[in-house]
Amino acid sequence: MFKFKRLVAATAAAAMAIAGLALGTAPANAQGTVVTDKAQFAFIGNAKNQLNGHKLEYYKIGDYVLYGQKSASDENKTYGVRVASALQTKSPNLITSALNDALKDESPAQQVPSDVDDALAWAMSEGLLSQDSVAPWDGVTRKFVTYLNDHLTDLPTAGTATLSGATSRNGDDSAPYMASISLPAGIYMFRDVTDPVVENSSNAVPMLVASGKIDGNNDLSQPTSEALITMKDYSTELSIAVTGEAKTDSTGRTASRGETLTYTMNGYVPKTDSVTYPFDYVTTPLKGLKVDLSSVSAVIVDKDGKTVTGTDGKSVVSASDFSVVTSDDSTVTIEQGKKWFVADGVTNSDDTDIAGHTISVRFTKDALAKWQTYITDDYALRVSYKVLVTTDAVNCVDNEFYVSASTDKLKFVRTKLTTITFKKVDASGKPLAGARFKIESSVPDSFVLPSGYVNANTNRDASCDNNEAISQADGTVTFDGLAQSADASYKITEVAAPSGYLTLPLYFNATVSLAGANVVFDDGSVGADPFGLVTVTAKDADGNNQLTVENVHSVAQLPLTGGAGIAFMVAIAALLGTAGVIVVVRSRRNATV
Repeated sequence: MFKFKRLVAATAAAAMAIAGLALGTAPANAQGTVVTDKAQFAFIGNAKNQLNGHKLEYYKIGDYVLYGQKSASDENKTYGVRVASALQTKSPNLITSALNDALKDESPAQQVPSDVDDALAWAMSEGLLSQDSVAPWDGVTRKFVTYLNDHLTDLPTAGTATLSGATSRNGDDSAPYMASISLPAGIYMFRDVTDPVVENSSNAVPMLVASGKIDGNNDLSQPTSEALITMKDYSTELSIAVTGEAKTDSTGRTASRGETLTYTMNGYVPKTDSVTYPFDYVTTPLKGLKVDLSSVSAVIVDKDGKTVTGTDGKSVVSASDFSVVTSDDSTVTIEQGKKWFVADGVTNSDDTDIAGHTISVRFTKDALAKWQTYITDDYALRVSYKVLVTTDAVNCVDNEFYVSASTDKLKFVRTKLTTITFKKVDASGKPLAGARFKIESSVPDSFVLPSGYVNANTNRDASCDNNEAISQADGTVTFDGLAQSADASYKITEVAAPSGYLTLPLYFNATVSLAGANVVFDDGSVGADPFGLVTVTAKDADGNNQLTVENVHSVAQLPLTGGAGIAFMVAIAALLGTAGVIVVVRSRRNATV
């Protein structure tokens, strides 16, 4: 009985699946019958679009041959493999040439012996067409298939089949969909020749696939059993994520001026022969952003988002595998030892056409060649960088992304900022200028303003700190460049009244609606506004309301009714206490003199 060597199942990870195969050698002059019974070749993928609509060419490379049997049971039949008869007739030396090319750079170098009658059977019996677990993309099997793919004219006429009707593989999250075709049992090379490519998917790489099942004795006992092949195509979609220092809203796309954001692009490793070079991830940040070019990083991540590392524990992507290129005439500055790209992109009115300088994260063919085993939806080529939201940011900051291989598939990301505005008036309703307010989170443990937050210059003067604003001539106080918050409202406190007016310890809350960035003022509590100086209007049809903060010249103008009576006494006690402290301090100073 002839023994068969199994090609390791992990060859699928190298994108040339040889599924469930155990093969061996037999003398060329041995008599036998070619197995013509059909087997199912089942292709599996992570999404239906990786299967449905994909047109496959197939070339039979090897026949299974039944040499004899002791009984009618399949377990007692003896099988071997040999170069497919049609291929042997057209190009009798093709398999030998393909193997020699695949083996020439191996260590030690090896070639098909001159006395071998069937090169395919010899290679199978020697276990040569198996995955190299260290570098599967550079393994012998891959090189063998590449040679065949480069010599299609030497192959017999291809058959064709189009995958359709992908069905769910319940319980298998690694490859949840499957589509099958039926072919005579044997060894095949499959080529994905879909044109045009299926939307948001690529064409799969050439695959070497075989039907068959190996038994406990390592013998091929069921040549017609199903072959299961992972389609090594991938989604060509580019996804974008934005995160920042402040806690984000449900969309993850909100920020405060002065905040540091991180943009992350999740794309794909392309087949080296499917794109033109250089291969770039391109981004066009719009005005209001400054990109820290030193922060640009690239890694390959698995489907759980973990960075893929080599045997040395380091990322498989090194700093020398990519470069960062800015478009001509872009503004790049050096600040505190870092190189900054100052964004100047702008959009038209409907946000569909962006003009501005670009940043390209560039990968060469040599770099991509090292990562070809990661051609699958199980992995992503991830590029990220940090940006600072500058004082130029007003209502939003935008960014556009695309991959140079798919310039028509643009991703536009809008990061929202919002504005809180209210009025400062006196007892008669006259606008007051010069009142100073500060803004912070009403629940600091849940949401905080970033340390770099700076309000607009028009609402500030030299007396203001970063998180403060001052009322203008028309009484308007504006805090802009603010992030929306799903979890907390903003707390606004009066820090100092205008000259001649009484400063009282009052504050109020403002909540930003995530749906439309509408600002809704909260009535607050008695403790926040004991004298009723904060007035809030009813909400309008859009859910907005208005707020005014009144100032008085003296305690005598404060109301004396309701709960404010106690507050009035507290205010007087506070003022008297302050006056007493002033008298004591002055008397001590006089005594010292």
